[in-house]
Amino acid sequence: MATNLLIGNAGVGINLTSVSVNNTAHARYPVKNLFGGTKPDYFKLATATSGDTRITINTTSQTTNFLYLAKAITLKNDDVGTITVKGHSSDNYGAATTVATISSFGSATMIGTDSDDYLATWATSSSFPWWYINYNASAVSLIMHSKAFLGQSFDPGKDPTGTIVSTRVKPLGVNRRSKLSFDISWEGISYAKAVEMYQKFYRPRRRSPIVLYTVDYHDILFDKKAIFGRVLDMTVPPRQTDYCDVTMSVEELP
Repeated sequence: MATNLLIGNAGVGINLTSVSVNNTAHARYPVKNLFGGTKPDYFKLATATSGDTRITINTTSQTTNFLYLAKAITLKNDDVGTITVKGHSSDNYGAATTVATISSFGSATMIGTDSDDYLATWATSSSFPWWYINYNASAVSLIMHSKAFLGQSFDPGKDPTGTIVSTRVKPLGVNRRSKLSFDISWEGISYAKAVEMYQKFYRPRRRSPIVLYTVDYHDILFDKKAIFGRVLDMTVPPRQTDYCDVTMSVEELP
């Protein structure tokens, strides 16, 4: 049975050596905002443009199997109809391999806690050092959105088997909706998986948000399908063992 709860981050963006966009970005909303920070950190163009807006990322060679777009509703409402993801061994968009074509984005159902995010998944791609996210707008658009997490999701090898504690944290003194938090436990994970989880998500936790997302059964995430958050804490066995119990605390980011 395939694992239902997966963990992703901006793997391509986190490891980039350079990033550019073919249309001029707004000085206050640079393209780097797409790969980290919180949802209020947006990217948008300086001038609304129709046709293709292409983000070019040079990174360490990476595979991908998902694209998470935070605040994607602004793209949908601003006439973006198709999103294309490509990868290549050199900087050559025309010759690049098409990894995913989201041709029905304009009619896509949004997900997330505010129903304004988007998630696309596909079979694991080949590994490339050059990646492209191309947004095609049928009318002039600022291509405004918050995050573009392109990467390879982490599969623990099994779903959580211990008790999962999900809570809603109400901010004090402000009129805002509650944030979600999750205490997740896995039992019997391999030591290699436990170490990989620690290195990918706990060590860079202060600078690298994550996305929890579900494949088929969404009740664990309150039927939101994807949660943008940060790792608060994690426990792993102190020594190598063939049967690791791992816990992770995740808090939703605004």
